[in-house]
Amino acid sequence: MVTDTRRKQKQLERRKAKDKDRARKRALAQRDPRDIAARIERAATAPILHCCTTDVLWDEGMSHVLVSRKLPSGNVAFVAFLVDVYCLGVKDVFFNVVSRGAYDSMLYGKLIGDYQMVKLAPPEARKLIEGAVEYAGNLGLPPHPDYRTAKAILGDIDGDEYAQEFVYGKDGKPFFIAGPHDSKARCDQVVSILTARCGPNGFHFLMPDGSAGTSLAGARVLRIDDSGELG
Repeated sequence: MVTDTRRKQKQLERRKAKDKDRARKRALAQRDPRDIAARIERAATAPILHCCTTDVLWDEGMSHVLVSRKLPSGNVAFVAFLVDVYCLGVKDVFFNVVSRGAYDSMLYGKLIGDYQMVKLAPPEARKLIEGAVEYAGNLGLPPHPDYRTAKAILGDIDGDEYAQEFVYGKDGKPFFIAGPHDSKARCDQVVSILTARCGPNGFHFLMPDGSAGTSLAGARVLRIDDSGELG
């Protein structure tokens, strides 16, 4: 009887250990960017939940363009493209698949709390994003490395369905606005590329001067930290 009890106890302990290992592997898979990228790609046929930007995009030259899709599970797949229509194209991008509650509280709720949102038709959003990338590419400035992965959220949306053309740059020239997270090396690199491509008088730039009241250079950039919080 004692032997049977010990045997059952060991079997239970092994089963718990296996369950714990499976849970650990699932958690690691959810954190794996390759897994998230695959989930974003699979979500590309799900219904659009939000497709929008903010009312400061064209005035400040940079803002987020949000594309999200509602999954059959109730979760939300989203990509927030940080689009620089004045110069850099897609400067940054973040994407994830989260619960609807997390999406509403950590992302969409923050956006609508901080900005006046502007709804975009899906073809309009795709044309805006890809046009900005093309503009920057012609200047010798590639998009953020994650853009190639994140753009899968656009799926089969046809940008050609949106007839209006977007005009990039500022007053006919590229306008590089250095952000608070741009290092001096990065700023020098962009200015060097623009000088080689456009000539010394063919573009404008604005460097951060350290003051908190700089209107354009002080534009907020939303980021998700390691804890999953949006800041």
